[in-house]
Amino acid sequence: MHGDVAAQVVNGAGKIHPSERIHFYRESAAVYGLLGLFSALLALIVFNHEMYLDEAQAWLIARDSRSLFELFHHLHYEAHPALWYLLLYLPAHFSSNMAWVQCINYALSVVMAWLILSEHRLPVVIRALLVFGLAIFFTMGVLARSYMLAGVLLVAAARCLLSDPRRHWLAVAFLALAINTHFFAIPIVATIFVWLYCLAPHPGWSLISERLREPRFWISVAVLAGSMIVCYLSIRPAADIYLPQYQVPGASPLEYLILGIGKVWRYFLPFDLQQASRSSGELAAHVSLQSVIDAGVTLGLWLLALAVLPGRRSRWFMIMSSVLWMAVVSLTVHIPLQTHSTVLSVSYAIALMIDAGNERKRSWIPSYASQPVLLMLLSIQVSLCIFYCVLEWQKPFSGAKATATWLKSSGLGLRALVIEPQIVAPAILGYTGVQSAYFPGCQCRGSILVYRKGWDSNQQISLDELQALNRESGSSPIVISNWRLRDESVRLLGLRLRYVSPLGFAWDNENLFVYSYENPPEVKHFEINQ
Repeated sequence: MHGDVAAQVVNGAGKIHPSERIHFYRESAAVYGLLGLFSALLALIVFNHEMYLDEAQAWLIARDSRSLFELFHHLHYEAHPALWYLLLYLPAHFSSNMAWVQCINYALSVVMAWLILSEHRLPVVIRALLVFGLAIFFTMGVLARSYMLAGVLLVAAARCLLSDPRRHWLAVAFLALAINTHFFAIPIVATIFVWLYCLAPHPGWSLISERLREPRFWISVAVLAGSMIVCYLSIRPAADIYLPQYQVPGASPLEYLILGIGKVWRYFLPFDLQQASRSSGELAAHVSLQSVIDAGVTLGLWLLALAVLPGRRSRWFMIMSSVLWMAVVSLTVHIPLQTHSTVLSVSYAIALMIDAGNERKRSWIPSYASQPVLLMLLSIQVSLCIFYCVLEWQKPFSGAKATATWLKSSGLGLRALVIEPQIVAPAILGYTGVQSAYFPGCQCRGSILVYRKGWDSNQQISLDELQALNRESGSSPIVISNWRLRDESVRLLGLRLRYVSPLGFAWDNENLFVYSYENPPEVKHFEINQ
């Protein structure tokens, strides 16, 4: 940034004009002041955040994979590319502290903030609203998953291609890496390559013909194609993979498309916040009138966001990235979650950078209205971010971290653990450092959740299993349940309630109940069945 700005403020005599020097220093002070504020506030929220499910699952995969080959085998049930897990692999084998996940994601978040705040072609207020918005600050910055890594690589690639001179090969390297962060990053990679390299600086058939004659173009395509092959080999789903949370029984492709589009607006507008905060998302049975209305609201919001973009190329960039992203969603998860939608926010930030500061470019609506509308859209995202940060500060995300802390302080974490259902297992095992637990859903031991057919999440532990665990471990097992067991079941299984976790804000039923097996006298099997 400094080099570009300095080049702009030099006058004909080779000296910096005093007024331009003052503007330069003021902007630099604003950028680094905002970066410091971002870093401090994010550190406070991250320190208070409880990692849950996919955040902890990635750590366990890195921790419990004895080799890179085993790590790639686990990813066939995750359907996620390998780069994020490879970043965690070394720390996970040198330390048992899961906070490494947050430290790495925090460092990436600061880099992301700098990449946006140092984009001097955008007004400072727009840059500030972008980095303090829901997607970048909370959903990508506080929630430690692969999305921030993807975002950093995508924005860095875009900045390289928008700079003067362009850093083409560095951009291609960033794009190749971004492909291997998340499959939802692939549509944005394709859009960046098309609109910021192939069709830059001005779209036209002559430019396309020129690109096709360039050896650099074909080498770049080969690099990105090779990266796609590596990505496919890492996420190629196992034959028995099963992800019921993304399935709507009997839904057609068109119904999935309408349901998926209709879900998006709930992540960008401050309505029905309770439903929007459920990261798992309740899927509608079939398309209804409300689903069609939701899709219409999403399209209306999207068109409004397009209308305030600074130029035609930025609008086509956003149109292509949105359409490709929705196509990938429809073919994979069908109905996107809030985390999935973060790449749309990254794409919009890049779109704002394209044509920014060009006086000849115009938005769809008059200039006196476009800036206030853009400020309103981004301010809504900041308000949503504040809402979630307050929730994080006041309440736990779930009961898993509190349960893990209690298990460690009580010493009961050293006993054999039974966890039902398995969804709460990664956070508990990650925070306690326990190597494995017993899952009644698959009647198996392990630490990593394996999304395969035949795993019954609602299966409850039986007396035979408890007695077998008692004999094998030489100590009374601990049963951790996501639901409160009926008094009759507690009596017949010989359990005693020892701890109830605080209610988290993520799900209304997110309490954890910890029972200890009290080694009761022999109980006949028919009594359990009754």
